[in-house]
Amino acid sequence: MNATVRRTKPAAPGNKPKPATPRLSKSRIQSGRQCHKRLWLEIHQPDAIQWDDSAQARLDQGTAFGELARDLLGGGLLIEADHRHFDQALAQTRDALSCSRSRLPRLFEAAFEFQGVRVRVDALERGRNSDTLIEVKSSTGVKDEYLWDCAIQAWVLRGAGRPLRQIALAHVNNQFVYTREGDYDGLLAIEDITAEVEALLPSIPALVAELKRVAKGDLPRISTGAHCHTPYECPLLAYCQAREPKLPDYPVDVLPRGHALIAQLRAQGHVDIRTVPDHLLTRDTHKRIAAATRDNKPFVSDEFASILDAIAYPRFHLDFETIQYVVPRWLGTRPFEQLPFQFSCHVEDRGGTLRQEAFLDVSGHPPLAALVDRLIEVVGKSGPILVWNQGFEGRCIRELAARFPEKRKALLRIVDRLVDLLPIFREHYYHRDMLGSWSIKAVLPTIAPDLDYGDLDIGDGGAVQLAYLEAIAPDTTARRREELRSQMLAYCERDTLAMVRLSQWRPAAAVRRANRGGRAKAS
Repeated sequence: MNATVRRTKPAAPGNKPKPATPRLSKSRIQSGRQCHKRLWLEIHQPDAIQWDDSAQARLDQGTAFGELARDLLGGGLLIEADHRHFDQALAQTRDALSCSRSRLPRLFEAAFEFQGVRVRVDALERGRNSDTLIEVKSSTGVKDEYLWDCAIQAWVLRGAGRPLRQIALAHVNNQFVYTREGDYDGLLAIEDITAEVEALLPSIPALVAELKRVAKGDLPRISTGAHCHTPYECPLLAYCQAREPKLPDYPVDVLPRGHALIAQLRAQGHVDIRTVPDHLLTRDTHKRIAAATRDNKPFVSDEFASILDAIAYPRFHLDFETIQYVVPRWLGTRPFEQLPFQFSCHVEDRGGTLRQEAFLDVSGHPPLAALVDRLIEVVGKSGPILVWNQGFEGRCIRELAARFPEKRKALLRIVDRLVDLLPIFREHYYHRDMLGSWSIKAVLPTIAPDLDYGDLDIGDGGAVQLAYLEAIAPDTTARRREELRSQMLAYCERDTLAMVRLSQWRPAAAVRRANRGGRAKAS
């Protein structure tokens, strides 16, 4: 990825002096539930934490939704002291709670502490005889980790003496349609989760005691693995991996959708895919990956070339770039809707003539109508439209068809013309340097290494989204906007040129013979 990573100077490895009574918070407890080592490092070596700009952008969107949610809940008093001034936040909360309920019925970011655990409550509704805790999440429903979030807060609030009776989750209503400027009434959905949270509360004291022991102890010896990615991507992953023994060049982890098998192989001492006995692999895909990796001969099916040859001309190689908003920005759109703002299309005729067409609007105005018109113009009425992952492009076009009924037939005809290169390559091609992935960025270097993304200022879809958000920001200068526009155009153009090169590629006869057991070397 070319996305900027915010780095701070990592602390020296080893154990630092530990506080006598480490304080926990809701987020630290959740970190500890995910991984004891993550909790320890967050407390004792916070400089090792690395957030990339994409993660920060998601946090920023969540913050914006939280701020809007305060208005949608009816407003109230915001406890303004930040997390670095928790004692001040406690004092502000005490002062607010000393006021009558009729004067201050609702508090936001209220601070509470109990047995060394500190929490900030998104919203606290003060009833006549009891409180309601409302947790705000910029997602579309209830998740297990949200229940634990609320259970930790509920335990602290009751321990601090609050008469908490009801617990609710306020989340995004993904059926909401933004129809009037500035009117977000209906965006917030509220679910009562009291019963689910109450069921978790008996577990909290033991969990807190356990994590306090972890925080006061030595650095836990835990290797990286699947737990580093669920329920959240760990910002300490790079730090931990850098201090582990180097993995083989082709680890068993490359086996796609093989979590249970990978764990089994590791338990049996198999860490390199090249040494795994054949009888332990049952899926055809896994067997192909192992054979191609072990023999250093790309797998190319006998049908691969003929399948590509059968694609008619002219060929339209199409790729979209999209943006998602938690809080809808354009009228007629929904939360989290994939909204295309850019496309590239390389048009290739049978004689090899190639031209590139593109669309990109960085004005900040809704780009969808103009994009639809330009798309219909570029792809015409006939010829296969090649994409990499038809599910994505097809969904985008179908949603555009629903949005613009007068263009519906033309857009649905485009969907009918889509040809997905991804499953063709997945079923008929594998090179060991793809490391178990058939993303276009994994396949391309094995066939057309000269089309490297490394020479681009923007090198992945996440970075394109960040560039787009910066480009349409009101305070972005015209010069910077044009610079970003050029970078985005170059990236999207590279994606469709990559598809051209991949669809043009034909394996050498030597490779096909090697797959049938011949002695010829792979080209």
